[in-house]
Amino acid sequence: MSQYTIGELANHVGITVRTLQYYDHKGLLTAQRLEDSNRRIYNDEHLHQLQLILILKRFGCTLDEIKRLLHDESNLQTLKMILTLHKEELETSINNQKDILNNIEEVQNYISAQSNSPINHLTDIDKVMKQTSTLKSFKSKMWLSASVIGVIQYTSLLVSLLRSSIKPFIAVLPILITYGFTLTGVYFKRISYLCPNCQYVFKPTLKDFVLAKHTSKTRHLSCPKCHEKRYCIEVANK
Repeated sequence: MSQYTIGELANHVGITVRTLQYYDHKGLLTAQRLEDSNRRIYNDEHLHQLQLILILKRFGCTLDEIKRLLHDESNLQTLKMILTLHKEELETSINNQKDILNNIEEVQNYISAQSNSPINHLTDIDKVMKQTSTLKSFKSKMWLSASVIGVIQYTSLLVSLLRSSIKPFIAVLPILITYGFTLTGVYFKRISYLCPNCQYVFKPTLKDFVLAKHTSKTRHLSCPKCHEKRYCIEVANK
């Protein structure tokens, strides 16, 4: 059976001597002691046990859990139960971290790189973020109705092509125009915009709303408070 000094064993598995000393202190891996020098000596059984310790640490087991598993002659079913608990804890932690990351990314959208607003504006941003869920619900309903109108529009076009007549499309044109104006009006009433420079929430004129360049969540508008023209963020009205 091979023998190892503490330094040799540490090098063999790629850990520090201090770590091995700590495992000895915690009763995880107790070395033999030479009577004449009191030096720690390890053998192949120690090496095998140390490899088990390092594997269990990779699974996130605490030193107390590892000690119980090794010293109580536990089997793989005991390990499986402990790992199941660790998995559930990790999944909860990962979900919490994802929520935090989403919150960070969302709040960053409300603050431009040039913004010098005071920290207390964060409460205003938080209120706006909470109202966003209402806006998402409204947009979902809006897109649902738009899809129905889209079906009507393309069906009328298809019928017009099949009949070689524009009359079917002309017949539904008033519906499409009325829907477009109505949707624009309803949408305009439901939203305001937040300036990413000063975090001021404002409502543009209908003309500016219609003509401004925009994305799905922003519109290029001039803030009436700081007078900066930026892609302002769409928010639900209070």
